[in-house]
This record gives sequence, structure tokens and C-alpha cells, in this order.
Amino acid sequence: MKPADQPKENEATEPPSPPRKRQRLRSLPLLPRIAIFVAGWTLILIGIAGLVLPGIQGIASILAGAALLSLISELIFNLLGRLMQRWPKQWRKVQAARLRLYRRLRRRFR
Repeated sequence: MKPADQPKENEATEPPSPPRKRQRLRSLPLLPRIAIFVAGWTLILIGIAGLVLPGIQGIASILAGAALLSLISELIFNLLGRLMQRWPKQWRKVQAARLRLYRRLRRRFR
């Protein structure tokens, strides 16, 4: 270990926190899944166009589309989680909004 990597004597080191187990969401009915898929990819395509066109928030549209697609795809949820590790407060907001939308869709399409 390099001297810079070693903890100082008076510095308390915390053990890494164990990964939190999250509850896996049940699958939504077919119609909402198709609508979410189309809306999510539409937002991603608008975001890609927004990266080169003025007036459209490209990054925000891509993230909103990915957040929508995370409702139906665990892979996208995990990728979005890795991307948002740098901003844990915003990631908690995305998770809360995702769960609210999921519950709303489950109530509506029983």
C-alpha cells in the first residue's frame, strides 16, 4: 500500500456498509409495460437529439427515459444505479419516484 492509501493513526476507518437488499417489483401488466417501453425510448431518442440541438435538455431527457425504462427492466435499473452512485441524494429521489409510479400503475391496472 502506498502511504497515501493507508489510514492515519487518529483517523477512524468505517467498515464498508453491506449492500441493501431491495424488494424486487412484480411485473406490470402488458399494456402499461408497452406504454412505458415506448415512452422511455422516445425520451431517450429526444435526449440524444437534444445533445446536438439547442433548446432541448438532452441529459435530463435521457435520464428520465432511463428512469421510466427501469420500471420494466432490472438491467436498466442496475445501470442507472451505478451511474447515479456519485449522487446518492438524487438516486434516492429517483428510487422514490420510481416506486410511486409503480404503485400508481399497479393500482390503476389490476
